[in-house]
Amino acid sequence: MAKAPKPLWLRIYNFLSGYTLAVILLSILLVLTYLGTMAQVEVGLYDASEKYFESFFLKDKIGPVPIVLPGVYLVSVLLFLNLLLGAIIRARKSWKRPGMLIAHGGILYILFAGFVAFHFTEEGSMMLYEGDRADEIYNLTDWSIEVARHDADGKRKAALVIGEEDLKPLWEKGARRTFFHQGMPFEFEIYSYSRNVTNSKGQLTGVPLEKDRGKYPDAGEFIDGLAVVPQKESKTREANVPATYIKVKEVSGKVLAHSILVGANPFAPRPLTVEAGGQTWSIDLTRRRYSLPFGIELIKFTKEDHPGTARAREYASDVYRVDDGETTDKYHISMNKPMRYAGYTLYQASWGPPDAKPGDRLYTSLAVSRNPADQWPKYGTYVISFGMVVHFLQKLFAHLRRSARSRKKKEVAQ
Repeated sequence: MAKAPKPLWLRIYNFLSGYTLAVILLSILLVLTYLGTMAQVEVGLYDASEKYFESFFLKDKIGPVPIVLPGVYLVSVLLFLNLLLGAIIRARKSWKRPGMLIAHGGILYILFAGFVAFHFTEEGSMMLYEGDRADEIYNLTDWSIEVARHDADGKRKAALVIGEEDLKPLWEKGARRTFFHQGMPFEFEIYSYSRNVTNSKGQLTGVPLEKDRGKYPDAGEFIDGLAVVPQKESKTREANVPATYIKVKEVSGKVLAHSILVGANPFAPRPLTVEAGGQTWSIDLTRRRYSLPFGIELIKFTKEDHPGTARAREYASDVYRVDDGETTDKYHISMNKPMRYAGYTLYQASWGPPDAKPGDRLYTSLAVSRNPADQWPKYGTYVISFGMVVHFLQKLFAHLRRSARSRKKKEVAQ
């Protein structure tokens, strides 16, 4: 009598929890890792990461043939599901083999940690000269337009922040967009947004002077003696500096300002200032920034070079933590020793300016990260190691018992 076919749901469950899917996913993951690593040479770290590692699906080519591949994000989700169903739920439960259950649980924990880190991590940079204080970090790749109101005493209060997701539509040639907020007595139009106006040396070659108009046939309109000319984007995305035209108008239609905004950095803010509604307002194209629940004051920055060269061998920062305007604990941040506090981790990332000469004043660049899953991979590794040790010891003791029984049988037989 022929066996009844298995229900469809059971066949799907068996496939999702089986070794076949695990082998397929790991093979795809290997291919994507190779393609993503090689693509970094062509498009840079951030673009390659977005295309291959942060996507559900992606388009690529094998020679001239276009193909669609699953992204690492989707593969990781399916691998998590496969491990959960196959190695935890479907696996045989027995006190004789808890080690593998524990080890697979550790792998699931690490995959989940990657999901949490991807969606909830805040990253930025803080640059300080000795004696400076700061309680904000700047995102290295994402830009925003910030509108702020300034009180009579000079205090700045943010009124509107336009993030990278709202600026992306302006990347298209000819795109224009008007922004307005009920708390502002004006509106402003952004157009001819350029994602980069610098050359490989960081010079503003994309903001030419009007006297050089003849050298830039593709330049847009000149305003106050300047224009915007898009430049080739750098593979190192954090090196790109954007610029855009902006027209600020009152609701009545009166033009308050018509100018060019050039991307600012922490040491060279260049906001556009307008007077409206009896108040002073600033509009700034700046790297997206986040406030910290504490401040940092740089006490001393130390850099040691390799003998006979200008290459840095080691550099470190001595800092105070600042709470409510008062300096508190002191920390030493070096290349292998970060500072951890209140869920934030501060790493010694770099220094500058890069063209500094001996004796020039230097600043420190600290990479700041708030990752809720910062330590989870370490804990997951501990869990996996514990599970493997348990499994190994069980196998070892079982082998020793079998060997002892075998010897005993031989002795009896003799």
